[in-house]
Amino acid sequence: MPVNPKNKVIVSIYRDGDLYFSVGVAESTGKVVKISLPKTDKTEAIEDITNYYPDFELRDEYRDIAKDISRIYKGKKVDFDLDMLELDVDKSNTNLPVKSTFQKDVLLETYNIPYGEVVTYKSLAEKLRSRAYRAVGTVMAKNPYPLVVPCHRVVKSDLTIGQYGGGRKMKRELLKKEGVHLKGDKIIKSKKKGYLIKK
Repeated sequence: MPVNPKNKVIVSIYRDGDLYFSVGVAESTGKVVKISLPKTDKTEAIEDITNYYPDFELRDEYRDIAKDISRIYKGKKVDFDLDMLELDVDKSNTNLPVKSTFQKDVLLETYNIPYGEVVTYKSLAEKLRSRAYRAVGTVMAKNPYPLVVPCHRVVKSDLTIGQYGGGRKMKRELLKKEGVHLKGDKIIKSKKKGYLIKK
């Protein structure tokens, strides 16, 4: 059952050192509707969820999910169950995080990019039998599930890292933690030689 705009979202926070990780979960379904990239300010971490879902309650109920997000951020491999994410598409419900079938397809394909490997926006689009490379970039920019759906593993055709919601520095750090070699902002080698690196 999709999230109803009238239903509350539970926001849970996990603190790891100076960083706060937050997750928003629909009270009605128990599915994750939003994940925040780490913030140094607790209020910002909460607002990253509540700006999208103003009817919320702060609870520790889903703290373990936020903790798993922190582990992914540290470069750990985490088996995150895809069924925990709200991926329903219902155009009549504007409160759902996934707005179209294309967005859902891009997110699912991105979810499957292996740890320590990268793919270009172009090859990701081609894998989906689409020429909409820029649309893939737009989906990455609006990814409601960063780190779990590893948009940081998607790079430009010239193998430079491109933009990232948490900034280029964070994207570089995430890739390095996974064993990807970079020179400045350019990918030199991923863990497994050239997973989907295609120009």
